[in-house]
Amino acid sequence: MITLEEIQARISALIDQDSSAPDYSSEDWLLRTRYINMSQDEWAQLYDWSVLYKEYNTMTSTPSSNVTVALPTDFRKISGYPKVPTGRSTDEFPQVLPQQRSQKDKSSPYFYVMGDYKDGYSAVFNPATASGQFASGASIYINYYAKPTSMVSPSDVSPCPDPEYLVKRATAYLLESREDPRYPSAKVEAEKILRRMLKRETTHTESQNDNSRIRTVEETRYGFRIGRD
Repeated sequence: MITLEEIQARISALIDQDSSAPDYSSEDWLLRTRYINMSQDEWAQLYDWSVLYKEYNTMTSTPSSNVTVALPTDFRKISGYPKVPTGRSTDEFPQVLPQQRSQKDKSSPYFYVMGDYKDGYSAVFNPATASGQFASGASIYINYYAKPTSMVSPSDVSPCPDPEYLVKRATAYLLESREDPRYPSAKVEAEKILRRMLKRETTHTESQNDNSRIRTVEETRYGFRIGRD
């Protein structure tokens, strides 16, 4: 595991020719931590990384059998079909845009997401039941992609699979702020690492090749792979 302190030490080695991380309360530590977290956010927003996939299980309120479910604070994006037992042949709910819900048949199950980063997100379900609600205490399963937590403590570890990207991207931010001519080459190095991570993420192993994923013409005919070509 590469901690925030180790990332700081590697940046210090590149920038200051010093193998030690800055003091935790120093301006250098605080500024570089900000750049590291900016780099982590940039990485997280690029792709639906498997390391950010999470599953959330909750239950409806027993008294109200509510159909509005507060999503976790780290929620970024729904990753599949939520499941709620309703007694139908399928308990999976497709997602629609909030502004499209008036065009949907109330007898059809669906859900939409409301909210924002500031106030939080909620999933609002149309159960397609006679009562318009779920059964009391019904279990709700939701899978989603999370946003990573900002690193603060020296012992914090980023979910980014290649922390060297955070080192090089934060270094590029720092050099850019100083108008250092080394900034472009540092950014190029970071982008190379990012492409490498994307290639590894989108290249499936033989054990994963169960033919359940529909492959593009470029992949099947020409061997094209996202992140490589």
